[in-house]
Amino acid sequence: MKRMRRLVSGAFVLAVSVTPVCADVLCLRDGRIYEGLDLQHVEGGIELAYEHGRVFVPSALVLHALDEAAAPFVPRTPEEKVKASQGLRPFGDEWVPEGRLDRLVQDQVKKSKAALEELRAHQDWVNHYSEKSKNFNFESTVPRHIFEDYRNKMEAYFQTFKKTWKIGKPANGKLNVCLYSKRKEFHRTSGASSNTLGYFRHVPPYDLNIYYDRFDPTRSEDVMFHEANHYLQKLIDEDFSYPHWPGEALAEYYGASSYDLETKTFETGLVQEGRLIQIQRDIDSGEWWSVEKIVASGDDSVFEHYTWGWALVHYLMNQKEHEKDFVKFFKALAKGKDIEQVRGAWNMRTVRGEEIWRAFRDYLGLKSAEDVRELEADFHRYIQEDLTVQSVAGIEKAAMAAYTQNRNLRALRLFQEAVDAGSTNARTYFYYGKQLMQEGKGDEAIAMWKRSIELDPLVGETWHLLGEATHRKDQDEGDRLLALAREIDPDGDFD
Repeated sequence: MKRMRRLVSGAFVLAVSVTPVCADVLCLRDGRIYEGLDLQHVEGGIELAYEHGRVFVPSALVLHALDEAAAPFVPRTPEEKVKASQGLRPFGDEWVPEGRLDRLVQDQVKKSKAALEELRAHQDWVNHYSEKSKNFNFESTVPRHIFEDYRNKMEAYFQTFKKTWKIGKPANGKLNVCLYSKRKEFHRTSGASSNTLGYFRHVPPYDLNIYYDRFDPTRSEDVMFHEANHYLQKLIDEDFSYPHWPGEALAEYYGASSYDLETKTFETGLVQEGRLIQIQRDIDSGEWWSVEKIVASGDDSVFEHYTWGWALVHYLMNQKEHEKDFVKFFKALAKGKDIEQVRGAWNMRTVRGEEIWRAFRDYLGLKSAEDVRELEADFHRYIQEDLTVQSVAGIEKAAMAAYTQNRNLRALRLFQEAVDAGSTNARTYFYYGKQLMQEGKGDEAIAMWKRSIELDPLVGETWHLLGEATHRKDQDEGDRLLALAREIDPDGDFD
């Protein structure tokens, strides 16, 4: 048996040298697994040798790296030479007797291979994980450590909402929550449209379907909380369909939530910074939405319910003099005998625009036009003075929202703001590059895609876009990059 070399520091990242029985394997923290690689441990990460180029993967992205053709340990520093002369060899962050090294390494290899096999075995939906928690039935193909995080957050979310809204148990049993790790499988199995990351099926049998986007896991979590809120609203009255406002706005309010794993506390109603930036852009252009316009348009499906409508709910839920009244109003839409209901889609009861506005004024105690003006003035002040954007992530969310709505100039401006603010999100640079290319700015697009690759180097589509753009100036280099994209992601749908 060949000599063992040093195991790379970290509980899950290791390199061993044994007679090869299978190719090198790399597993990223987001669950992606790569086999048949030629990997080498280098300073700061892993270097992968493909036929058409070498790719550097930062260690922060790596969960497991099994290198079965590693070089023997060679002491280089004075400290390493002293340790080696004492018959010691490095193992992680420790120095152990050479006689124990083989056994320790083999034990670690065995554990790591078992973990890799576990990940691999549950990547396809046919072999998905199934687990019941107190309030949900989960089905999942996402990595186990990510699934457990989402499961804990969903349970805390349910308890927090239940406490405020006094919801009962679902008549149809626990909600099925399906978490998918592959986009194609998500759309094929769940029936979700191509431009969504998740949806709640609002007729029995209920289910919640979420695509875990490794490119932007925070966004997937926001979508999960948003769509789960539609389910929680349904538990107020399962025969009632909430109008677009306040239904979508409340889902946005709870979509911006955070769970502290250490303290096990769930915080709701954080600022939806992406939505706030869109509101600020409207204000800059002289567009102000009145309270009446937001509320009376409730049964219409308008985008501003996610922006101005969210802000109104945020305002009402964070004012002591309004919070209880708004909660009563929201629940009364479904249960109030003093509110006129009609039958809508799926023959469910709902409420129409003018009746929503009448009920809103009644439950909020707005007895006169002056009362409405005072509330509206304080609401507009709240937007300008109390709601603030504090993170790059907020700018990124606003940029992506503008991009998906084909608001090209706004998207360009917001993407650049995110870059200037120091974005480290590969997805931001990926889509900014696409927007720049659409505007005919090829050189700038190339720079964005190169930065995206630095942050997440194993996304074949980014290499493919870079190759196409490069091909226009350097055919040979473009061909190399296109071939490398196909090596990195042989199953990628690039065409």
